[in-house]
Amino acid sequence: YCLTNPPYELGWKDKEVPTSEGSLIITTEKVHETYKNVSQKIRDQLNAEAEAVQIILTGIDNDIYTAVGACPNACEM
Repeated sequence: YCLTNPPYELGWKDKEVPTSEGSLIITTEKVHETYKNVSQKIRDQLNAEAEAVQIILTGIDNDIYTAVGACPNACEM
Protein backbone atom coordinates (compact mmCIF):
# COMPACT_ATOMS: atom_id res chain seq x y z
CA TYR A 1 0.00 0.00 0.00
CA CYS A 2 2.77 2.46 0.91
CA LEU A 3 4.48 1.93 -2.43
CA THR A 4 1.42 3.01 -4.39
CA ASN A 5 0.29 5.63 -1.82
CA PRO A 6 3.40 7.04 -0.15
CA PRO A 7 2.98 8.97 3.11
CA TYR A 8 2.30 12.66 2.62
CA GLU A 9 5.17 14.92 3.61
CA LEU A 10 4.51 18.48 4.68
CA GLY A 11 7.01 21.07 3.52
CA TRP A 12 7.64 23.70 0.87
CA LYS A 13 5.44 23.18 -2.21
CA ASP A 14 5.00 25.12 -5.45
CA LYS A 15 1.50 26.55 -5.74
CA GLU A 16 0.07 28.20 -8.86
CA VAL A 17 -1.53 31.57 -8.08
CA PRO A 18 -3.13 34.10 -10.48
CA THR A 19 -1.26 37.43 -10.61
CA SER A 20 -4.48 39.29 -9.80
CA GLU A 21 -8.12 38.42 -9.25
CA GLY A 22 -9.70 37.28 -12.52
CA SER A 23 -6.35 37.27 -14.34
CA LEU A 24 -5.42 34.44 -16.70
CA ILE A 25 -1.70 34.92 -15.98
CA ILE A 26 -0.48 32.49 -13.34
CA THR A 27 2.69 32.67 -11.28
CA THR A 28 4.22 30.07 -9.01
CA GLU A 29 4.80 30.73 -5.32
CA LYS A 30 6.52 28.59 -2.73
CA VAL A 31 4.11 27.85 0.12
CA HIS A 32 5.07 26.12 3.36
CA GLU A 33 2.41 23.49 4.00
CA THR A 34 1.40 22.85 7.57
CA TYR A 35 -1.31 20.69 9.10
CA LYS A 36 -3.57 23.75 9.31
CA ASN A 37 -3.37 24.85 5.67
CA VAL A 38 -3.64 21.55 3.75
CA SER A 39 -6.86 19.99 2.47
CA GLN A 40 -9.07 17.83 4.66
CA LYS A 41 -8.15 14.76 2.57
CA ILE A 42 -4.46 15.20 3.42
CA ARG A 43 -5.29 15.83 7.11
CA ASP A 44 -7.30 12.59 7.16
CA GLN A 45 -4.33 10.71 5.66
CA LEU A 46 -1.93 12.19 8.24
CA ASN A 47 -4.33 11.31 11.07
CA ALA A 48 -4.69 7.72 9.81
CA GLU A 49 -0.91 7.30 9.64
CA ALA A 50 -0.48 8.64 13.18
CA GLU A 51 -3.23 6.35 14.46
CA ALA A 52 -1.64 3.32 12.77
CA VAL A 53 1.72 4.06 14.37
CA GLN A 54 0.05 4.46 17.77
CA ILE A 55 -1.77 1.12 17.41
CA ILE A 56 1.46 -0.63 16.42
CA LEU A 57 3.43 0.88 19.28
CA THR A 58 0.83 0.11 21.94
CA GLY A 59 0.40 -3.41 20.56
CA ILE A 60 4.09 -4.20 20.98
CA ASP A 61 3.80 -3.73 24.76
CA ASN A 62 6.34 -5.66 26.83
CA ASP A 63 6.12 -8.86 24.76
CA ILE A 64 9.07 -7.68 22.69
CA TYR A 65 11.31 -7.76 25.76
CA THR A 66 10.21 -11.31 26.59
CA ALA A 67 10.93 -12.49 23.04
CA VAL A 68 14.36 -10.84 22.93
CA GLY A 69 15.25 -12.06 26.44
CA ALA A 70 14.47 -15.66 25.46
CA CYS A 71 17.19 -15.66 22.75
CA PRO A 72 20.56 -16.85 24.05
CA ASN A 73 22.46 -14.89 21.39
CA ALA A 74 21.94 -12.30 18.66
CA CYS A 75 21.92 -14.90 15.87
CA GLU A 76 18.63 -16.37 17.10
CA MET A 77 16.76 -13.06 17.15
